[in-house]
Amino acid sequence: EHGIIPPEELEEARKVRAALRRGAELPGGCRSKAECENYCSDASHMEECIAFAEAAGFIPAGELDEAKRVLQAVKRGIRPPNCGGKRACDLYCSQPEHMEECLTFGEAAGLIPPGELENARKTLAAIKKGIMPPNCRSKEACDAYCSQDEHAQECINFAEAAGFMTSEEAAMARKTGGKGPGGCRGQEECDRFCQNPANQETCFSFAKEHGLIPESELKKMEEGLQMLRDSLNQAPSEMLECLYQNVGREVIERIRAGGMPPQDIDMGEKMRQCVESMRPFPQPPPGPSQEGMSPPPEGM
Repeated sequence: EHGIIPPEELEEARKVRAALRRGAELPGGCRSKAECENYCSDASHMEECIAFAEAAGFIPAGELDEAKRVLQAVKRGIRPPNCGGKRACDLYCSQPEHMEECLTFGEAAGLIPPGELENARKTLAAIKKGIMPPNCRSKEACDAYCSQDEHAQECINFAEAAGFMTSEEAAMARKTGGKGPGGCRGQEECDRFCQNPANQETCFSFAKEHGLIPESELKKMEEGLQMLRDSLNQAPSEMLECLYQNVGREVIERIRAGGMPPQDIDMGEKMRQCVESMRPFPQPPPGPSQEGMSPPPEGM
């Protein structure tokens, strides 16, 4: 009533009071938040603490399921990490020296999805080689950390050591500073960027500049592009008009000026269609000769 209890603690106190009125009992008879947290940090008290937290509505549904999995693992005799509470354990397990202990328990308790488990094993293997992970804890935080130019080499080195990148991919990332065309990062993001026809020239120029296309292949591509431009520049007006209608004037003029043809348009096929449409229609074969034929009877 007098604003002595902070709002978040007041909400917790109301939940505790409601749970007690429904017949729940405080774990170990603890009388304060600090006393209850201290009591519940002991793994042997986990079951009664989870039961009270569930009764009072302290744990969200997803975390409650996780807590019950931890409890089942402890009951099976699997020793949990030396930490108490989710927040403390998240901090404890983010430290490289505790990662193996936490990974072993997380796997046994079914807390780590299969995809993340494989990545965690790779990370642990890299740490055992003496290569420390970037100074970040979650995927989102690490994506932000590694997007900064000053951390790019650190992140590439770790990704290669952990097997998240092949040696070829790591070498390519070092050439480009970890960034792709348009500043994209990662295979998925860069694929999306380069699949956009508007970004095609940017991607080609980037690949050419950083030596990502073999010299022989690059030569063939450039020769093919030059042949296409020569064909368009020498094409009769009727041919160009057909291509303007079928492909678009802006696209054709961009190619003639040195731009790249869109990936989703087969220019060879479009040009063939236009050539076919320009051919004159075949003349019908001549009829039978009229020589030596009698004129038709009158009236016909």
